[in-house]
Amino acid sequence: MMAENQLAERVLQFAFLNGSERDCWTKAAVITAALRAGRNVEVADLWLSRAVATQRSDGNLGYADTVQGLTAGHVRSFTPLASLSSALGYPLLLSHQRSPNARFLSAATRQAEALMAAPRTSDGGVWARAEGPELWVDFTYLMSPFLALYGKITGRAFAVDEAFLQFEVHVAHLLDPRKKLVRHAWCEKPDHYPQSTFWTRGNGWLVCAGVDLLEIAPEHDRASFVRKTVVDVLNAMTPYQDASGYFCHVLDDTRSNLEASGSLMYAYAVAKAVRLGLLGSEELTCARRAVDVVAGAVEPSGKVPGVAVPPGGPGVPFDWTLFGQGFFVLAVDALHDVAEVGVPV
Repeated sequence: MMAENQLAERVLQFAFLNGSERDCWTKAAVITAALRAGRNVEVADLWLSRAVATQRSDGNLGYADTVQGLTAGHVRSFTPLASLSSALGYPLLLSHQRSPNARFLSAATRQAEALMAAPRTSDGGVWARAEGPELWVDFTYLMSPFLALYGKITGRAFAVDEAFLQFEVHVAHLLDPRKKLVRHAWCEKPDHYPQSTFWTRGNGWLVCAGVDLLEIAPEHDRASFVRKTVVDVLNAMTPYQDASGYFCHVLDDTRSNLEASGSLMYAYAVAKAVRLGLLGSEELTCARRAVDVVAGAVEPSGKVPGVAVPPGGPGVPFDWTLFGQGFFVLAVDALHDVAEVGVPV
């Protein structure tokens, strides 16, 4: 365990030394990992302070640049909305919980207001990008834990309700009722799936959002829906785990590359689901295999390789990402948390 903790520290150090200032949402997971683990907290707070300093007039945190001319995946342009920059709202609130900060809470309030005002599908799903009425599975993680934690901290129940609504609406459109796995993206007009594979990281984003929601608001009247969804999706994912411990980039395509970040998200969600009583402890074996195989690939510098870069989906290149670094640390710590409550890992 000592060696694993040292490796996690090195992974964080690499992220903070090599992360670009103009990243926005990709920073959220690594900042969250630092704050939860109590490692590199000062640097994490500096990154958050920069996000607040660059908060736009519309309330969106960080830069969240428009991207044109993308050549990989199904996206050719991406104009961000509050749904993207809300990713930074969650670690902003985690920092505020550690050490009350009126500036951070005010910035989170402005971000929450921007998110509530963002364009929506006819059934209330917040668009992923300004180019059209689309829902992407990633955004369950970028929006829902932030809204739920914001509602809990401020006593604004509508924000907690909205967190569960966003999870439920995205599941309604993206979960395949036969496979119990989620697709990447759905477009309302015209009604179609612009990217429809069972993307491993996409399913990872959903289950991570679900377990975080259940940790924040387990008593909510829609929590039972989230519990069932998390269990169904994790149980559907597990048979696709490769003998190595990795998952393939596309879950049911063994010709696709083994992918690190989705494997780590699975491990994080399983460990937390066990701790929350959603799964039995026997499921931890699969989570441990995923973390161990990725740990074996971590470079001496602390870089976690083998991550499919945004926008995800088939056809994108592999490298390292800030969220890949973050979920390595989050998965390691989630397994340690389970061990601390007496469940063998």
